[in-house]
Amino acid sequence: MSAIRTTLVTIALLAAQFTTAHSIAAPAGNIPSLEVAVKNLKNSGFQGIVFAARGDKILLEKSLGAVKDSKQTFRFASITKQMTAILVMQEVEAGKLQLDQPLGTYWPDYPNPQARAATLRQLLTHYSGLYNDMSNPAFHMLNANSGDDIQKFATGICASPGNAAPGTKFDYNNCDYIVLGALLEKINQQSFIKLLQQRIFTQAGMDSASYYTAALPDAKQHIHGSLGGKPEPEVNFASYGPAGSSFGTLKDLHAFDLAFINNKLLSQKSRDVMVKPNAVGGAIGVWSYPFKGADERNPTIIVERQGWIAGVRILNLVDLQTQNILILVSTNGDLDLSQTWANQGPAAEVLKALILTK
Repeated sequence: MSAIRTTLVTIALLAAQFTTAHSIAAPAGNIPSLEVAVKNLKNSGFQGIVFAARGDKILLEKSLGAVKDSKQTFRFASITKQMTAILVMQEVEAGKLQLDQPLGTYWPDYPNPQARAATLRQLLTHYSGLYNDMSNPAFHMLNANSGDDIQKFATGICASPGNAAPGTKFDYNNCDYIVLGALLEKINQQSFIKLLQQRIFTQAGMDSASYYTAALPDAKQHIHGSLGGKPEPEVNFASYGPAGSSFGTLKDLHAFDLAFINNKLLSQKSRDVMVKPNAVGGAIGVWSYPFKGADERNPTIIVERQGWIAGVRILNLVDLQTQNILILVSTNGDLDLSQTWANQGPAAEVLKALILTK
């Protein structure tokens, strides 16, 4: 499983308890203060962590329900895709890759001939037509797969027959980014893990961030969640590779957002290309849309990235102009964190309150 804006799913309502947090000035108008908005979020059944900041100034940090410590490590899941997309854009900046060139230009012997025709942009935006690994639910389960060989996955399961010609159908899947990660390894002659560490974690100051491997498919001290009202199943987090295998703390994710906002990872020109939305809000490794919840006349542009594996979901919302940052880490895998773009869903009220907080 992995995060994406999809149709609403059934929400399992769970009890939650608050811990202490920073006090926030109330915004004007009918929109509640940040504290009240988070209280309403708690009453709706959300459990996990809520984090709000404006640039490097933390406005609120709360642990709710089963998560007692907001400093715990958690899986970043598909937020890893944003990191992989940045690595690809770095290669575009360096002149080593071009977004609208087909995969076959750089990987002429890729085992799936149809996939060779998919452009890098199509891979980055899930229009490649590649085989969808999520159609095989057992692939990422620990008892079915304990490997983490990106090249093997890219040329194996991800090279299976696809379900559409490149460019004809949106189909969210992990193989797009596993193949991109394998391509990054090939053109750099360096492991994806090292590229991620050197170019993202170190550059952004993500001191505790790391990457699941076959030797470390999980860690007991990390945040875990529930799915279907039961403890989440065991998952081989390493098998998601460049599509979902990174992890870290809230501090790390905040540092990543700040680095993205402040152009520490890409030039502003490249970042602008990355976040430019298509007709349905899809961009390169992220989604981008106007959010009108706080002021109908002056919508703010939100860059969104979600992550979801098993019982933990993450919603990362960033306004590049105001530097407002909202992060939700949910330990209820059944709770849909999408629909913020439509001014609905668990995050919408909190985001409104953040925008109007003085």
